[in-house]
Amino acid sequence: MKKMKRIFLPIILVLTFFGCSSELDLLPLNTVTEPTFWKTSDDAITGVNGVYNTLADNYQYRDFFIHSDAITNNGYSQYTFNSYLEMSDGSGFDSSSSIPTQVWNRCYEGIVRANRVITNIPDIEMDTNLKNRVLGESRFLRALFYSTLINLYGDVPLILEIQSIEESLVSRTAKSEILAQILEDLDFAEANLPSSYSSQDIGRATKAAAIGLKSRVYLYNQQYGEAISEANKFGTLGYDLVPAEQFSDMFLPVLENDNSESIFEVQFLGQTGVANVGSMFNQNSGTLKTFGSSVFSPVEEFVAIFDDEDIRLTATVLRPGDVFGEEIYDGVNSPTTYAYKKFVTPDPTVTTDGDANFVVLRYAEILLNLAEAQNELNGPDGAYAPINRIRNRAGLDDLSTGLTKEQMRDAIKLERRKELAFEGHHYFDLLRYGGDDLKEAMESVTSVIGHTRVFQERFTLWPIPQPQININPNLAQNPGW
Repeated sequence: MKKMKRIFLPIILVLTFFGCSSELDLLPLNTVTEPTFWKTSDDAITGVNGVYNTLADNYQYRDFFIHSDAITNNGYSQYTFNSYLEMSDGSGFDSSSSIPTQVWNRCYEGIVRANRVITNIPDIEMDTNLKNRVLGESRFLRALFYSTLINLYGDVPLILEIQSIEESLVSRTAKSEILAQILEDLDFAEANLPSSYSSQDIGRATKAAAIGLKSRVYLYNQQYGEAISEANKFGTLGYDLVPAEQFSDMFLPVLENDNSESIFEVQFLGQTGVANVGSMFNQNSGTLKTFGSSVFSPVEEFVAIFDDEDIRLTATVLRPGDVFGEEIYDGVNSPTTYAYKKFVTPDPTVTTDGDANFVVLRYAEILLNLAEAQNELNGPDGAYAPINRIRNRAGLDDLSTGLTKEQMRDAIKLERRKELAFEGHHYFDLLRYGGDDLKEAMESVTSVIGHTRVFQERFTLWPIPQPQININPNLAQNPGW
């Protein structure tokens, strides 16, 4: 629904104000003052729009989160130009690799932008409710960026205010302290964000987005009681799983921002003539001949985990002989013969300028968070209802009763892998599960000819980017790097 993507309308102004990111590439923890800005409510809106805009970067939700499945046993990235191949096979992945450097830079770019808003807006004379809403949006987004950072790097610098270059040369902050700040930001966001928006503001963070992210953060950090409490709040928020026949459309423009399951989406606006505001999911997929070779592809080890009747297989993976966009897919453009379908519009004219949003949070994840937290805290009995809702929508029967806690844990891991594939979850799940799961996942991929994956213990935490250590000697490197 292109008309509803209103938070991108002032994109030119946002890009002009915030400028290019070359300064942030050098030192993402510094910023400059804007003495003529931050005077009106329009400035506040433009400022927070600039924070949202960071989410649409290649090293955020335009490519990294969907592409991260290629570092797992879900997919394979065939090219060496972007580091995903070397990360997946363990060769040449080090502290100077592009992905750890650029993801760090983009996260801190978003944090710096959020800090500008949070610091400057309190002094603007504007409607109090609007002021608190914009502060809530900024703190939700800051929490989202910091959650990515601690999941990948562990301890990182905690930056909460505008800094000079000298002030930004700080050491890493304990993950536990950053986690506390994330939760404080999300509590503020929950208290100050609306449940919904008018059509001109569709796409902004809502109260449910803050609650949903809290459920994820608590789960990732083994705070299971709190994860259950946050997930249970959705019982009164009006969210539900979309019907099975709408599962594929949930990831396409036809249902974006307009279905019962989606909680928060990164907005992409294709066909505008403005560079880098459209998605690139089509081009990377290789689903249609006009898209060229696939940049990354599902692997046989992923396809094999689905039962024949599971609707998620055909919604997620294109197999030779399938019809897509009025073409018969032949698999020639993919080294695995498969192509991913989520977020891909069957339009041969759309490549790097797509209109499909990226779904960051949806109700299915909340149910899976609830199932996992219940199993870990209370045993399997409380996990059956939420996980069976996911399975039944997919066309599968209920899980067998009488599972042990360990069997239910394995069932939930499998269900997350199938349900949330290519949505930026599986790699992060493997990291939080621990080295054994990541090792098993890496070494299980044997179906790609000439591609062997070798696990190293250090892979469970990313290296602090060497360019940052070169600039800031107070940054200590992670073990093994």
